[in-house]
Amino acid sequence: MLLSTLERKLKIKIMLTLFVCMFATTVYQSIVSIAGPSIIADLGGFEYYAWLFSGFSLTSAVCAPFVGKLTKIYGPKKIMIPSLFIFLIATILCGLSTSMFMLIFFRSIQGIGLAGVLGVVWIMIALLWSPKERGKWLGATAAGFTLAGLIGPFLGAYITQFFGWRTAFFVVVPAILFSMLLILKVLPRIEKNQSTTFDYLGAIFFTLFASSFLFALSIFGIDTSRIFIYIGILFFISMISFGFFIYIELKAKEDGFIDITLFKDKYFSGGMIGNLIIPMQFVVYTIFVPLSLIGVYGFSPAKASIILIINAITVAIGANIFGFLITKVKLQMWIALFGFTTNGLCTFLFGFTDLNLNFIILIILVSIQGFAIPGAFQVFMVCIQNNLPQEKIEIVTSSLQFSRVFGISLSGSILGGILIMSMTNYEFEKPRSEIYDPDNITSVEKIDEIKEKYINSNQFEFFETDLNISRQNLMNGLRVVYYSAAITSILGILCSVYIFYDASRRQPLEEDSIRSE
Repeated sequence: MLLSTLERKLKIKIMLTLFVCMFATTVYQSIVSIAGPSIIADLGGFEYYAWLFSGFSLTSAVCAPFVGKLTKIYGPKKIMIPSLFIFLIATILCGLSTSMFMLIFFRSIQGIGLAGVLGVVWIMIALLWSPKERGKWLGATAAGFTLAGLIGPFLGAYITQFFGWRTAFFVVVPAILFSMLLILKVLPRIEKNQSTTFDYLGAIFFTLFASSFLFALSIFGIDTSRIFIYIGILFFISMISFGFFIYIELKAKEDGFIDITLFKDKYFSGGMIGNLIIPMQFVVYTIFVPLSLIGVYGFSPAKASIILIINAITVAIGANIFGFLITKVKLQMWIALFGFTTNGLCTFLFGFTDLNLNFIILIILVSIQGFAIPGAFQVFMVCIQNNLPQEKIEIVTSSLQFSRVFGISLSGSILGGILIMSMTNYEFEKPRSEIYDPDNITSVEKIDEIKEKYINSNQFEFFETDLNISRQNLMNGLRVVYYSAAITSILGILCSVYIFYDASRRQPLEEDSIRSE
């Protein structure tokens, strides 16, 4: 059955079902972004803060290429249901976690489920709609992300504040169950594709390569004498696995785990690089901006959530506008350049001002960034899909998703390491040592507890000074994070010109971005 031949009414019903699935699974990202400071205040482990996100992204990245191949063999329905089930169980276990390591582990399992859900969503958009309509529908899928972006920060803030962070994980479980019922009822059954084979050996070596490489990056900044030995071993395993993987894929060619022949096309190779870079800005405003507002300036989770809500609204507006504009070939490069340049400037301003801004100005800055980022995302997804062979659309889409999620994990790991290494370690006796622990300054309750200890130990005259120095220390680390993220936008600009410059000059404005098949 060709999904593109279905009646439009059924296609729209399928898209609405996919929106619900996207909401149910992506809402947890913004929930954890707001609840994160409260989580580390409760469980400790500030040095592992970025792992809450990079561990989740690591497993999602590793599993993304599996989705394209398995969807082509078994059909979307048989991939979506197990993925939602894995996500459901992992979400419940996240809420039951009693240590930071347990939470990171179960968040990583969540990532496996998310890879399946989002992978199928992007593939379904490509299979259901013609190249001319894909941009519009990809923009429309922003409805799922926007709803998650609006409700997630609200849930993360208010539920964490009044009921505790654990409840925030349980509250959306009914939405996941509802998503599973909708998929069972609405998604058509597709017969198994007997002609497509699965490259198990390539998959094993790819998993070894990606997981060891990302894990090595994740442990940078951990304070132990043997850390560089562990990192060296992991990089060695990664490089050996990568060598075997390339050897296997060159022999398998188009039947491999990843169709390596696609890298000969600049749209595919450039698209993979571009999708590695785009997530850097996403990581900044979902992970580190809330940490700045709550940890440095003492915002309540509810007030900090306003920033993420505004950002989600402007992302949706940008996604829908750019979804229409990218059908014009001459505009594609300029849209991508606008996305990367604007986000780079906004992120630079985050560091330059330390976010010490009037709240209205901060909202405007975040709104501009939110509006711009879908421009780069739309171009580096839809325009790449449209310019590559349509019979390979599942593999192309899952490969782009892998690159994007790999980029999230890579960004979280690198920026998290930069944050830890950019902060000063202070040595004091208790209770002063407690206020210099970044775990504690992200929670108003913890600060009040430490304040009482200062009073009881007759050291209250040091409290305000110590608190300000501790917050300044966190601010200094975050400033380096923002500057580092801003620099990556230059790579995105160069990549956009490399891929789209020729097309922007020789194609007529009215022509759709579809390469001759």
